[in-house]
Amino acid sequence: MSKLLYLIGATLWTVCLLSTDSRTADADDLSSEVHFGIQGHYRVGAWTGIRYSGSQNVRTVETRDGDGAEVLYKQASDVTDGDWAYAVPGSEAAPLILRNGDTTISSGRFPTSGSPSRGPAMIPLDMNWIVVIGDPLGVDEVGANKLLNRDASIAVSMPTAPIEFPNSMIGYEGVDMIMINAAGIDLLQGLKERQRLAIEQWITGGGHLFITLGESCQDLFKAAPWLQKLLGITEPKITNIDPSAIETYTSTQNPLRNFTGLRLPRKRGTVLITGKTTRRVSLPVAAVYNIGFGRITAIAADLDDEMFTAWPERLDLMTQLTGEILLSDKRDIAITNRGTAYGDLAGQLRATLDQFEVKRKFEFSIISIILMALIAVIGPLDYLLINRFLGRPLLGWLSFPLVAILLTLVLMYEARPNLAEGISTTDNNAGILRCNRVEIIDIDAIAGLGRGFQASCIYSHDAALLNIDIDESNNFDKLTDSIQQSLLSPLGYPGQTYGGIQIAIEDTRMPPYTIRMQQSGVESTGFPGGLLQNSIVGAPLAARSSKSVQTLLRFKPKLTNFPNLQRRDGSELLRGELVNPLPVDLLDGMLVYRNWAYLLNTRFPAGGRIERIDSLRQKNFRWRLSRQTALESSRDTEEWDPSSVELPDRVAEMLMFHNAVGGNRYTGLRDDALSSLDLSHTLSDDRCVLIGRLADELTTLKLNNEEIEFEGNGKSLTMIRVILPVTSEKDL
Repeated sequence: MSKLLYLIGATLWTVCLLSTDSRTADADDLSSEVHFGIQGHYRVGAWTGIRYSGSQNVRTVETRDGDGAEVLYKQASDVTDGDWAYAVPGSEAAPLILRNGDTTISSGRFPTSGSPSRGPAMIPLDMNWIVVIGDPLGVDEVGANKLLNRDASIAVSMPTAPIEFPNSMIGYEGVDMIMINAAGIDLLQGLKERQRLAIEQWITGGGHLFITLGESCQDLFKAAPWLQKLLGITEPKITNIDPSAIETYTSTQNPLRNFTGLRLPRKRGTVLITGKTTRRVSLPVAAVYNIGFGRITAIAADLDDEMFTAWPERLDLMTQLTGEILLSDKRDIAITNRGTAYGDLAGQLRATLDQFEVKRKFEFSIISIILMALIAVIGPLDYLLINRFLGRPLLGWLSFPLVAILLTLVLMYEARPNLAEGISTTDNNAGILRCNRVEIIDIDAIAGLGRGFQASCIYSHDAALLNIDIDESNNFDKLTDSIQQSLLSPLGYPGQTYGGIQIAIEDTRMPPYTIRMQQSGVESTGFPGGLLQNSIVGAPLAARSSKSVQTLLRFKPKLTNFPNLQRRDGSELLRGELVNPLPVDLLDGMLVYRNWAYLLNTRFPAGGRIERIDSLRQKNFRWRLSRQTALESSRDTEEWDPSSVELPDRVAEMLMFHNAVGGNRYTGLRDDALSSLDLSHTLSDDRCVLIGRLADELTTLKLNNEEIEFEGNGKSLTMIRVILPVTSEKDL
């Protein structure tokens, strides 16, 4: 007996030692430290930087997407101490594992939703997010109340060291504004070339920069000459400015003293405050400049000096200059139509793309009736028929499987694909697969920049593992000189933005898939540069299900002979010759300047010319977006239906010019998730926008598995916007 107990004890002790060794081998590296986003702040569904500190190399970042499936982000190169990795968290507190091959270096979770002023936290879309380089100027205290124990209503990230800034523009996705002032000169000097380029690309790609340019502006430009280049200032000059213009603008009762500021450019941009120097010479005190698809709001004053710090109206001044970003209470749009579970235009776009004719639709009432019938058949009816009427209870062992098999056959027959034209050869060999897409391409002919956004929804009738790549068409090759970025990522997540109910983020039923990132070329600094691209490998789709992905492009356009239009003095009308600068025909196009739309012919051919633009029909642009018509004594406006999923072109129009049509006052929906697509701010005095539809796609998705390449037959829409310069007749 003692020998038996000894053997049992030895066996248990051996098993314990083996399990301990296994846990030690797979344990996290205690010397590793992971930093999320920018000072622990991030947004769900957006590219997020992950800074690693440790002695090992990280190759793969593992997390979950919005569908709960496990996704492995394979980085373009090894991530070492102080480097950045990038991934897209699919939910609040999504799991995060850093790996090098099969070795787990670090594991944990993204921060939960909380107060960003208290530390790392997930920032919801209804809260504005500002990154400050320098003094926060009181923005970090907006909405805070110590007496009521209420935290600030604006998320403010204030990096204290250059290493805390991401080295790629995708690390700033989700940021609403960056603030720069004289207190951040040391941080700007310490930025590396890639970090500087990331901020610059974020601004020109659709970001918003607020900068103070007072007496210390020359030191600021020495630390960051790229800011001077963005503003188009060749030689910065400072002067003494009379504060009366700012006092009038804010209606203050607290006077200011004379201050020193930069002479802002006058010929470009939109002047917000016009003041005078102490010598009574007029000059812009505050202005907003459109740079690419973004904008820079500049004020010729150091708002962080002692005089403005003690001035009670400093925050009011900044709020009026920047719009809704610094408002303490962001708009809260209730979902008035309970037929929709989303409260954002992004949710309506995704619901619109998730409509496939091949997929049969069943109302919830039909499914309820089927379930009730099944319960009734195997319950009361089975009891009354088998036990009472026939008097043979053992027949229940036969009747129950027969009912289940019969109902299964009926449901399988009704779940067949809805193919009115029959199954094609491709569908028969490769399986039934459909892909609906909306593509929006933007080109700034002034700055020579281009960007693209594509939202795609892929439906598979049978379970599949798909490899997804981006394929550029011949027309896109003609349109671009070079491509800097081509990234795929999951689109959407459960919640009020896109709709859906989040039950469990970790879905272990789906196999994991990989997103492989690649970066070609090496810069002179030794850091990888050039084209940043990725591909999706083995994305799982369950039977009769769909998956949404988005594509983010950045490229240098190749335009020739773009027009130079003139603005008539004293009016918002244009004159001059209009040329189509694109190598493709433009369908249903129009030229928009301020609030006027010049309607083009149905087809505007590539390189086509219109000698006199004032010969075109002119319409009120806002009326055209809202389908408003003027009757004899009234106006009729087409009401926006948030539950409509039949018109992707109308949803695309709202995404492109949501603020121009009236914003949420017209649609009843927020525009937070895809707000970067809104170019309403570009409708200024010095530029106009050529808009139209293209007959063919510029980019497509290549869908395949290890053996077969699928044809993603589906609906597609390609819209293009070209920003063109407008000069004043005075400047000619």
